[in-house]
Amino acid sequence: MKKIILGLFLIFSMISFAKEEYVVGKIIEKVGSNVENSLKTEIQPDSEEIKDVEVFKVKVKDKIYTIEFPIYTEEAYNLSLKRGNKVVVYREDEDDNYYITDIDRRGSYLGMGIIFSLLTLVLAKRRGAKSLLALGITIYLIFYFFIPYTVKGYSPILISVVTALLSSIITILFVAGFTHKGVVAIIGSVGGTIFSGILSYWLIKIMSFSGYPTLDSISYIEILRGVKVKELVPAGIILGSMGAIMDVSMSISSALTEIREKSPHLGSKEIYNSGLNIGKDMVGTMVNTLILAYIGSSLFEMIVINKNLENLPFIRLLNYEFIGVEILKSFAGSVGILVSIPLTAYFGAHLHRRYRDIKKLKLKLFK
Repeated sequence: MKKIILGLFLIFSMISFAKEEYVVGKIIEKVGSNVENSLKTEIQPDSEEIKDVEVFKVKVKDKIYTIEFPIYTEEAYNLSLKRGNKVVVYREDEDDNYYITDIDRRGSYLGMGIIFSLLTLVLAKRRGAKSLLALGITIYLIFYFFIPYTVKGYSPILISVVTALLSSIITILFVAGFTHKGVVAIIGSVGGTIFSGILSYWLIKIMSFSGYPTLDSISYIEILRGVKVKELVPAGIILGSMGAIMDVSMSISSALTEIREKSPHLGSKEIYNSGLNIGKDMVGTMVNTLILAYIGSSLFEMIVINKNLENLPFIRLLNYEFIGVEILKSFAGSVGILVSIPLTAYFGAHLHRRYRDIKKLKLKLFK
């Protein structure tokens, strides 16, 4: 995810300064190729890099243009283009030469979003609608609050804590309302998230991370001038673990609320112990889920390392910064979950006692 965001920043920067216009075109037909038709094209095949040049008729802004597309010897560089594909093309302001840069995938993204939203609404109905609204607000906070203020030079840790706080409060209030259950879940999720962020910041200082985990990320140094790069890792851990910690806190709070209502005679100690027991059953699956999520996001790097194990001494392997960052993410996020369990159980029991005392007082007053 971080690589995608950095790539987008790079692309947007290039668009801002380069005299190029990116538009959407649609492939009408494939005319042929340099080899098949011996076409005289501007792009000449090269035996070492370009083995062929395909020629397409592409409709751009109600006009049809003939656009060449190189076919590289290395298959990984090629796009599978066919009739009907929507493609991203650009042209320089000085002439009308268009070039295909990629396939336009926005329609697929929209389709996935619609399917997800419909399934959520069908399965969860009104609560699902609230969850989607909360998700939209969280995404808005990240892209229009966290990222802009981080780029301006503010502390990513501070901004991520505020983002996590607002997102947790909004999401839980939408789902549970301003109730005993909701307040306890908010306390547990915010507490666990902040703890994981503080822990990760402390460990980054000890482990002397530069903030640039890979060689590719070093190429963005000029773009990231003024950004507190070292704080991006703990900030990412705060945002990345927020969802899992919120889920654990909400589940424990909901369970304790149900216990309280079914067994009003139980005291704070019994409810606290019940919360811990519920949390113990959740630890294995939730920690596993979090670690697998981080592993899944680094599969490409893991495969590359596995293919190159013979040339990498174990001591060198473990001291690669990007591996250390992934280990830190898994560790700090998991600790955040572990901290949120007793925190949620404690406040659930404590607020339960206050709730029970207030309820008894109301009963006496109205007798």
